[in-house]
Amino acid sequence: MITRVVRRATASVALLLSVMLAVSACSAPDEAGGDGGPVQVNTPQGPVTIEHTPKRIVTLGAQWTDTALAFGVTPVAYLDQAAMLGGTPAPWVGVKLERSTPLAMDNLVAEIAKAKPDLILAEGFMATAQPETFAKIRELAPTIPGVSGQQVDKWADLVTLFGTVTHRTGLAKEIIDRVNGKISQVKADLPGLKGKAYALAYMFSSDQIQVMADPNDAAGLLFTELGMKVAPKIAAAYAAQRQPRFPISTENVPLLESDFLAITAQTDALRTELRKLPGYANLSAVRDGAVANLSVAEITGLNQPSPLSIPYLLDQMRPELERAANSE
Repeated sequence: MITRVVRRATASVALLLSVMLAVSACSAPDEAGGDGGPVQVNTPQGPVTIEHTPKRIVTLGAQWTDTALAFGVTPVAYLDQAAMLGGTPAPWVGVKLERSTPLAMDNLVAEIAKAKPDLILAEGFMATAQPETFAKIRELAPTIPGVSGQQVDKWADLVTLFGTVTHRTGLAKEIIDRVNGKISQVKADLPGLKGKAYALAYMFSSDQIQVMADPNDAAGLLFTELGMKVAPKIAAAYAAQRQPRFPISTENVPLLESDFLAITAQTDALRTELRKLPGYANLSAVRDGAVANLSVAEITGLNQPSPLSIPYLLDQMRPELERAANSE
């Protein structure tokens, strides 16, 4: 569901980040292209002031990249671990980043410097999990390290913040309303989803599967809005250990028992292995044909939802969601 680098980092940051970030505009008229007034963003690392409407934005993470693209803004450079892992951009991104420079973790600070950014948007874990790198990055330009204390930010919060710092609050509202409208339509079309259980899982090795467990996590909110709930056995494990995401051994596949399952594996070989795991064929979602077999990029789009990934994935998963809604 997340890359190994991000998985290790976010596992620790959940215990360290607890303060919701407050975004306050000193002067934020709705301007599509003007300089606008300064905007201050209050973060656990201190206030970040953006003096003018940013023109050269670097995005460190798929959520921020998707958010920028939703506004029609192409970042000058971007870091996308899921694309590096899967080898191709997410399908909802397509060719939109052809004129942007992809970044890699190796020599990251120097590569960001080459892009000459006037704003850097980073994932929240970076400031705490990679403090030395973050300290160097923030010297290059005003840097915002996420917008919340959760492992994954809510997509609407990112849209709101991006609209504020770019002085396009009206467009931000339009984007949020459009995505929420899509979610509401699916809920109205499939009332049978109410009360159904779901599981999100990513088999990243031959002996471990990563699961999402927190119903209040940004990844879980989409399904909560559809009236669904976390798979009971995963919810029980979360109640005991309070880890929003955690690995389970492949022998514990029955924990994935649910009405709807969104799942992927790191490689084609692991996908084949997954289907042969003891207990997998007996899962209700498997028997009912309610398994959305997603790519690494697609499962990342669920795990780190964005205004671009949500509409795409709701369409992509529609047949399996319909089967889950109609299951007994």
